[in-house]
Amino acid sequence: MRLSLALILTSAALIAGRPSTAQAPGSGPALPPEYRAYLPAPGVDRATVAPPVAKDGVQDKADRATFRDRSQSEGSPRWTMAVNDSGRGILKAFSCAAGIGLTNDNAPALVALLSRYRTDLINVTRERADAASLRPFQRDKGPVCLADKALRTATGTPLIQSAWGWTVALILSEALPDRTDALLARGRAYGESAALCGFASASEVTGGRDLAAAMLARSRSDSAFAADLQKARAEIGALSRTAPAPPPADCDAERTALATRPY
Repeated sequence: MRLSLALILTSAALIAGRPSTAQAPGSGPALPPEYRAYLPAPGVDRATVAPPVAKDGVQDKADRATFRDRSQSEGSPRWTMAVNDSGRGILKAFSCAAGIGLTNDNAPALVALLSRYRTDLINVTRERADAASLRPFQRDKGPVCLADKALRTATGTPLIQSAWGWTVALILSEALPDRTDALLARGRAYGESAALCGFASASEVTGGRDLAAAMLARSRSDSAFAADLQKARAEIGALSRTAPAPPPADCDAERTALATRPY
């Protein structure tokens, strides 16, 4: 299973058509067990943890200015990273920061954990159809990273990329404490790629990180999640001693892209 943002957005579109109770553990066969959420939806109260900014308020105006004045243009190394973050698998995106060539084959416990947990994140980040706000690219003119179909899907879960990246960064940091700085920097950048691409605002990137932290804290009380997390941590720890490092050229390119803030 390739854990890419594009796949998450597709999953979000499918889950959006199901009753929220279908995501609760033991609530029925709506999702296969390997994709069923650990927590009853939504997990935490999004409006409390990551409240939306007021339309036309100070922060909303700052978000619009950020979109219009993004410092990186198409074709820059950081733009290329943003495009890649929206399409490639999450394990490849974090391999350099982890110092390990992570793959679906060598990290099956981590893949199993994330395959289920992404449904939890979709549940908490999904916009209600009657409350969905316009995306930055719909309010102002500017370049975007995703094709039209993917952009339309992304409008339903604007916080998901930031929440997804921050979650993976936190989980990997627990298993690789000596790589924490690099992993959290990559997690922040992964979320910021959504704002650079234009389907999430800068405030939503921050909100996604807040939701990720809250969801992870809440999920630790679930015995199934705790057991799967422990398996993933042990697996990553073992890989740090045996798995080859990612290609140096890839990591050099990543360092170049991360050297400049995207906005």
